[in-house]
Amino acid sequence: MNEWVKEWLEEQRLAGKKCLEIKMIQNKPYVYHSTSRYDPETKKAKKVSKYLGRLDQKHGLIRKEDRLPAKTGINKISIHEYGNAAIIEEEIKEILPVLMNAFPNCYAEIYALVATRITGYVPLKRVGDLWSKMACSGNIQPNCDPKNLSTILHNIGLNRLSQQQVFSFLSSNNEQLIYDLSFIESYSPDITFNENAYISDGIYRYHHHIALFCSRDNGLPVMIRSIPGSINDVSTLKLSLKEIDIHNKVLLLDRRFISEDNFEELLSRSIRFIIPLKRDSTYYQTRIQLTGSFSYQSKLIHCGKKKIGDFTLFQFENEDLALEEKKTLYSKFNSGDITRKELNLSLKKAGLVLFLTTVDLPEQEVYELYKSRDMVEKHFDTFKNELQADKIYLRSNEALFGHIFTSFICLYLYSKILNRLKVAKLLSQISPHDLLVKFSKVYKYRIGETQEISEVPKRVRDLARKLNYSVFPN
Repeated sequence: MNEWVKEWLEEQRLAGKKCLEIKMIQNKPYVYHSTSRYDPETKKAKKVSKYLGRLDQKHGLIRKEDRLPAKTGINKISIHEYGNAAIIEEEIKEILPVLMNAFPNCYAEIYALVATRITGYVPLKRVGDLWSKMACSGNIQPNCDPKNLSTILHNIGLNRLSQQQVFSFLSSNNEQLIYDLSFIESYSPDITFNENAYISDGIYRYHHHIALFCSRDNGLPVMIRSIPGSINDVSTLKLSLKEIDIHNKVLLLDRRFISEDNFEELLSRSIRFIIPLKRDSTYYQTRIQLTGSFSYQSKLIHCGKKKIGDFTLFQFENEDLALEEKKTLYSKFNSGDITRKELNLSLKKAGLVLFLTTVDLPEQEVYELYKSRDMVEKHFDTFKNELQADKIYLRSNEALFGHIFTSFICLYLYSKILNRLKVAKLLSQISPHDLLVKFSKVYKYRIGETQEISEVPKRVRDLARKLNYSVFPN
């Protein structure tokens, strides 16, 4: 090692800068920040190095994002995508402090993964290249080496308590939550959560479940967790409820979570809920007078309710639905698919929907609450199709958990952009993906020591104004 390199390193140490290490690569000095981190697998300390830049005798430390001034005297110039990075920075700023507190050692890598994967799945080996193109905050300096990102995903997956800090923050100011399950297929032999289990209609696939809570109040996802593929829907609810604060909230459930154990759990924890009952439920034998009515999407709905012990039964009759169901029933009877007795029993329930609840609300409000639960299905669709988060190329369950969490943050930001588009009534014209692509046409130039924003196309500036994004100079 050259004497001037040793002198530089000693000056840095005297200035209070610690953990600096010089590595000579092809006889050139490169500067790293080297620390150690406990490895739970080997149960030993593991050295972790972060590349800072190369050392030059004349110019000192040249950080990895900088370049030497050209010998011709031309000022150094760098160009980064600014518009899309500014949107991501705007949407993540609310939860960024929570992420920094929950994951102090890897929040920057989470940020980079989210910023590069919000428009679709990107392999870890490409994250660094995409990140380097974006003009993100200078305070966020991730190590995007693929091996490091792989380790980060593994560590995130192990740290469920830190994930719960984020979920707790997201669910804290919501009054109505929706819960549901979906599945992700994967044939990776290293992920034991993938099990060859029943999906539907006699079909078996290697898959695992994801459970999702979302808020009806703001339309945003608030919690996610992974579940082995062989666990049935009913069994997932108890543990999911323990991971999120449901106090003073109303929980909207699908009929596949009906079980006496779940009802007892909900009652014991004083959780208010609304759940539709299956057509073969004995509660349908309860006589309920339909004394009220209201209009929902231009359809007449008759309604009534009755108190039964700890619960309240809400019954609704949709006349349009009743007519369609009767036509189908008679068609099945005429073709011999059902008997006369089955026909008569089913005709009594045609057009009827029965809800079991512990809430005391007007009938129309209960009906509209439940009808809104297709929101969670849209989140699953976005998670799988828009974000392509169901593409699993991982080597452990822990890495899977980390991947699901970072993809959840992508879903959260994507949904926030989606909400802006809905409010501005632009969703029929442009998607969040389209928006980020359009805004990426605006660049940030660094010329010498100054930074400038490129010209903003009129279309982009108009979109920013309509969506209330104050990210461009006037």
